[in-house]
Amino acid sequence: MYAAFEVRAFRWVWMAVLSGNSGRFAVILVAGWEAYRLGHESSLWPSLVSMLLLVPSMLFGLFAGGIADRRNRAQMAALGQLINAGGCGVGAALVLAGKLNLPVLLLLTAVVGIGNSVQGPAWQAMIPGLVGEDRLLNASMATRIAQQGAELTGPAVATVVLAGAGAGAAFMVCTGFYVIALSLLWRLRRAVATPAHQEPYAGMLTPIRQGLTYVRREQPLGTLLLWVGLHCSLTMASIGILPAVAMANLRGNVSAYGLLLTAFGFGSVLGPLLLMWLGSRVSPVPTLVVSGVLSGLPLITLGLVHVMAVAVISAAVAGGAQGVFMAGIYSANQGRTADAMRGRVASVQLSLTTGAMGVASVGWGALVALVAPGIVLAVPGAVFVVACIPFAVRSRRISSALLARGAGGPWANGAPRAGNRVPIGAARAHGAISEGAVIASDEAI
Repeated sequence: MYAAFEVRAFRWVWMAVLSGNSGRFAVILVAGWEAYRLGHESSLWPSLVSMLLLVPSMLFGLFAGGIADRRNRAQMAALGQLINAGGCGVGAALVLAGKLNLPVLLLLTAVVGIGNSVQGPAWQAMIPGLVGEDRLLNASMATRIAQQGAELTGPAVATVVLAGAGAGAAFMVCTGFYVIALSLLWRLRRAVATPAHQEPYAGMLTPIRQGLTYVRREQPLGTLLLWVGLHCSLTMASIGILPAVAMANLRGNVSAYGLLLTAFGFGSVLGPLLLMWLGSRVSPVPTLVVSGVLSGLPLITLGLVHVMAVAVISAAVAGGAQGVFMAGIYSANQGRTADAMRGRVASVQLSLTTGAMGVASVGWGALVALVAPGIVLAVPGAVFVVACIPFAVRSRRISSALLARGAGGPWANGAPRAGNRVPIGAARAHGAISEGAVIASDEAI
């Protein structure tokens, strides 16, 4: 059940993910509250804080993925945490000096968003090489638990400090979370190897094109990214209307909303934990199909029922299924990708998921003004259940493609097979890869 934790280096990564994400959710709380206060109690500014934490991942994350495939990934992840710590430290100093204003707060929030985009592809790309193929799914589920658990630890600690000592001290808490993550990742720099077989630097845009080309050519990466894009836009993005659902369907207040959100958080930890316990008794693609369906079905009941107990159970099931689905997609994509391309593939996935969630959440929120919130929650859930059918029909084909690991699996035209180290020039001569793709060793996955 805890196979990935047998690897000492993964334990450091797991604690870094927990601490870094605790900092991120603490920033959402503290910066959101300060934006609300400085913005004359307008809800527009806290929403803008959340957006500024996501948008950089859509933009800078694509560039960061290329750098993560050319540099030591542990050092790069640590650099991202250093940027985050610096932004929060400046925020704390300005609050204590009485100099923090709304434009500067939004700028510092964007700096933290940039830091997140720098470290995201790096830490995701280095996990497969640390734990190996047999432990990758287990490590993915464990990492998801750290990410979701941070939704509880970060805001819980920051709330106590914010209420008792003010925003300056709360920003220092955020800085502390990031410094802990920084120190843990820095310790890993010698355990994480820089990817081999790199092409000469060809400009900032070339790695982005390489990542997109690789995803398109190396199936089932494109199929899985389409699936997760639909998942984020239809199931995860619509969660933002939970407050309206709690008020309209459950005749509740903030307590009802908090209970639903807690149920989602509880489920998102319990679901991956269950998959860790099941271990090798589950297959990746059928797990994605089942968790995908269970991500959408509970949203239908949650949007239509008016009984608190049923709503809480639905929220817990949805949270668990969403956690399993997202971790399963990460495991499948990173396990299928050659080591030298993992940063770019991770950056494409992060850009897609954050972009899909950001745009779709705005759309679902606007639709609530025209349609009952329960319907707005239920319909996307039903649409995603239907959208899972074509992927379920193709599950055998997807599974077969995942088994062809490495940079394209068994290549055509007499090219070398996955796992062999081949100079870029020789690979191109054999027609093994398209322009811009990279071959690397597969032994790490």
